Amino acid sequence: MMRNIIITFLFLIITSVLFAQTKATVIRIVDADTYQVLSNAQVFTVRLANVDAPELKQHFGVEAKQFVSELIYGKQVLIEVQGKDRYNRTIASITINGKALDSILISNGWAWHYAEYNHEKKLATYQNEAIKFKLGLWQCGTNKVCPPWVYRNLNSKNRKVYCSGCKKFS
Repeated sequence: MMRNIIITFLFLIITSVLFAQTKATVIRIVDADTYQVLSNAQVFTVRLANVDAPELKQHFGVEAKQFVSELIYGKQVLIEVQGKDRYNRTIASITINGKALDSILISNGWAWHYAEYNHEKKLATYQNEAIKFKLGLWQCGTNKVCPPWVYRNLNSKNRKVYCSGCKKFS
């Protein structure tokens, strides 16, 4: 009985720490969905939950990073930790000025809704609207963009074939 109480207590402590909200200052933009932040005199890498943005070497990768840089670099954000990924990055939701960063990126066309890991209908709706209005990486239509999860799994030769991007930007 006592053992179960201790295990439950530890679980509650760990869960509250994992899902706690923390204020942090963004000190580096690695790419459009990965950042380094400073919080409580510690630097850690955060991978934004719910989205996947173009890799830097992909079409629109640099533009997506620039968009995020202008939005959050050097600013204080609110981070809600969800866990760690296989690269030991902190997976988290981020809020800036009361707005969810994942929603901002998707609705402006600079990231895909990562539907494999998130099933929020509002994020899918934001992506459909960005596609409809040809915002961000969708400006040349859906058949000219290569999702980052596909891009990462292709060798350089196949990236040129399957991820050629917009003629306008090649």
